[in-house]
Amino acid sequence: MPGQRSLQSLSSFASLALAATLVACAPPNYGAEGDAGGSGGSSGAGAHDTTSTATGDLGFHPSGSGGSGGGVQGCAASSQEATSIPVNMFVMVDKSGSMKDNGKWTNAKAAFTSFFQDPAAGSLRVAMRFFPDSGCDGTACDVDVCSQPAVDVGALSDAAHAQALVDAFAAHDPSGGTPMSAALGGAEKWATDYTAKVMGTEKVVVVLVTDGEPNGCDDSVDHIAKEASDAFTGAGVMTFAVGLAGSNQGTMDKIAVGGHTTQGFFIGNGNAKADLLAALKAIQQSSLGCAYAMPVADAGQTVDPTRVNVTFTPSGGAAETLGQVSGAAACSAAGGWYYDDPAKPATITLCPTTCQTVQADMGAKMQIVLGCTTHPA
Repeated sequence: MPGQRSLQSLSSFASLALAATLVACAPPNYGAEGDAGGSGGSSGAGAHDTTSTATGDLGFHPSGSGGSGGGVQGCAASSQEATSIPVNMFVMVDKSGSMKDNGKWTNAKAAFTSFFQDPAAGSLRVAMRFFPDSGCDGTACDVDVCSQPAVDVGALSDAAHAQALVDAFAAHDPSGGTPMSAALGGAEKWATDYTAKVMGTEKVVVVLVTDGEPNGCDDSVDHIAKEASDAFTGAGVMTFAVGLAGSNQGTMDKIAVGGHTTQGFFIGNGNAKADLLAALKAIQQSSLGCAYAMPVADAGQTVDPTRVNVTFTPSGGAAETLGQVSGAAACSAAGGWYYDDPAKPATITLCPTTCQTVQADMGAKMQIVLGCTTHPA
């Protein structure tokens, strides 16, 4: 099917491990000149070479172009490991009556149980709700109720929390319709509110799992996709859409595009448990690999956010500088990276298309470079 993610691509996502390091330029003065393009860095011939690389023009610029000293890499003086920010995942699971068919509920329960209890997923923080259920249904269509998790957020490394998530599945049985607009609206509300609560120091994503088409409340797929789009534009929340047999792949793709995750996952009946587990692990890796804590300067120093660059070194290749965009809403097929708050940044996040390109290279290295004028996308 067009846009369907193959099991091979799921496997490559799930096994990905990126090496990320932080590189400090000119440590005594984090606002020093001598960067690519000379004084001002962002002007002059060659300062922003937009020549496409082998991965396409995804906000990449050759790091050695323009100026003296080998571009942003030329001013590197010391390094330390970058810190990945915590990731919070709100999972909204369809428990409509059709989930009884072909063992879908049993397979979903088994796949989620394996995922929740997998030590490799321990760093994730997960909250979960089911729909339709207790006011989050096709009659009430109450987004506020849908935003209240059945199991509140907690780390999967906490065995008690992981067990609470497993027990929540055991406490529910499939019944009712598919009020997708209220359910996704609630998930996006929780994610947006939680993002504001943590003030950008943690990442929040939404995962929608369904086996049907919208049925109840607002049935417009365009309106539902806009809920995902608004959450990304307003709070940088990415939304992943997972469709089980019975769902419409076009609907899943439209929601995923709105949520800036490019395309949905589609799970058939053939090997549903294994395929859903692979999709969840792919989502985990995609969520974890593309957000970094803002670097902290040495004692007595400050980091100038206008003099921060992000570089990507592909396996066996030369370092390339990723261009900065103004925010999550400015991400496009051209890619790049952005701050959560340009005036007072706490996190650096790769745009979805750049994230996918970087994650496809298991030997890639990421660096955050200080002291050189920021390259725009």
